[in-house]
Amino acid sequence: MDHPFVLELMRHGKTVGNDEKRYVGWTDDVLLTENLPVVDAKATYAFCSDLQRTVITAKHYFPNANVQRFSDFRESHFGDFEMQTYEQLKDNPRYRAWIDDPYNVSPPNGETLHALFKRVEKGIQQLPKYDKLFGVLHGGTIRAILVNYAPKKQDFWAYTIGHNERYVLTWDSWQQFKEGQRCTSLSVELLTAKKHT
Repeated sequence: MDHPFVLELMRHGKTVGNDEKRYVGWTDDVLLTENLPVVDAKATYAFCSDLQRTVITAKHYFPNANVQRFSDFRESHFGDFEMQTYEQLKDNPRYRAWIDDPYNVSPPNGETLHALFKRVEKGIQQLPKYDKLFGVLHGGTIRAILVNYAPKKQDFWAYTIGHNERYVLTWDSWQQFKEGQRCTSLSVELLTAKKHT
């Protein structure tokens, strides 16, 4: 008999670059604090990208879990726009072209949203089978998963991914998830909200 499958996604702790409103992609930016909450001390497995901000955050959120790293779950690759701000880039024609069509236009030496989606899907296919999986990822990576798996299709920019939220996606079975079907429910909860059983 099939069991429901739950995927909980949360963003890494806030970094210096996030605070300064920079495009933080593949740079190993520094967390503003390492005083992060424990989300689930009973979890035995969690996954993240191979960038330190997700690795460190995952180890705080899930202190007793085996944390597996996947490079495919890295943030979008911002190329030459990496670690710059809107103010620094707003008059750059190549930046304007990317902002106007990020699905098909990449930052110089970066990647398009289509490339991000393809890479994240490759990561999804590598996940091990559990009834529940916890992922500590990046804003762009979580958006990419929501675009492809949320119950209702929405644009990438329709989602605002906070540092203190978790996205809980539920399928009727693991098989439905692995087949790429949309989840049956999606809820957004505070990161440390107590669950009632």
